[in-house]
Amino acid sequence: MSTLQGLNETLATLSSLGGDIKQSCLKGGRRGMKKVQRNAKMLCPVDTGELRNSIKEDGQITPEGIDCQVYTNCDHAAYPEFGTGERGRESDIDRPEGVSYKADWPGQTAQPYMTPAYLHAQNSGEVEQEVIKSVQADIRKLESGK
Repeated sequence: MSTLQGLNETLATLSSLGGDIKQSCLKGGRRGMKKVQRNAKMLCPVDTGELRNSIKEDGQITPEGIDCQVYTNCDHAAYPEFGTGERGRESDIDRPEGVSYKADWPGQTAQPYMTPAYLHAQNSGEVEQEVIKSVQADIRKLESGK
């Protein structure tokens, strides 16, 4: 994030006013993750709704800064994301190392939902913009004495 133009100066301003940089960034980061979560849910294939309903966002302050994520703990989440069987192998998708496909059954075509939601956020800068808005809002509050 420090590569964003003017971010270091904005963070320095918040700090000089007595603001909590990590808390402000966490607030913005979680708002950004809500957008990623919303997009992942919108793209998620639905049968029973279990997978879509399992997509969550979270964030916490760490010693290094903040850590925000969108995740699912659904045991079958990888199957629609990366596909299964021969159809999965034939899907034109970048798979993480370790994802393998059985060639002895047709399986299902990949229907990615998390990867496109992440890539959209990465390409649009929407998470970073939420962090910047949060920091700027906290600066305005401190400057106005509220």
